[in-house]
Formats: sequence, C-alpha cells, structure tokens
Amino acid sequence: MGRQIIRQPDGRYALFSTGTDRWVAWDLTREQYIDRRAEEAAREARADAARLLDDTDAGLVYAEYTFEEANAESVEHGGEDLSGKLASSGNGDAQQ
Repeated sequence: MGRQIIRQPDGRYALFSTGTDRWVAWDLTREQYIDRRAEEAAREARADAARLLDDTDAGLVYAEYTFEEANAESVEHGGEDLSGKLASSGNGDAQQ
C-alpha cells in the first residue's frame, strides 16, 4: 500500500493512497503528521516483535547458540555473565 504526502493549498498536509486512489487523511499539521507516523511505526514494531517472540517460542527461529553457549561467549569477550542473574533481578534492560 503506497501513500503519498501532499501539501494542501492552505499549507497543511494530506495523505493520498496510491493503492485505492483515495485520500487517507487531510488537514494535518506538521506535528499531527509526525505523531501519526510515529504511532503507526510503534504499532508495527510491537506487532513485529510479538511475531518474532511467538516464532521463537514455537521453535521456528533458528538460534545459533543455546543460552549457555551465548553466555560463555559473552563472558569470554568481556560481556555480562547472566548465569544466576535471570528472573531474580526482574531487570529486562539490555546494556550495550
């Protein structure tokens, strides 16, 4: 589905669908357009992440390492050792 952003004669913005040849949105300010795109991107990212986790849980995603192997690689390269730290900290933040 292609969309084109078009500047209206009054300076606001409109979205035109090249798939349906119809207006999708109109009379948008710059900030409204940015917010709309950010909300769409966040929804898509959440859906993609959920699908990836579902596939991982179902065993459909190839993992080169087991948890233990990946942890050993991390430690060997000066990274975090997660053995004994999981679930007890409740901290899911990744540190890079």
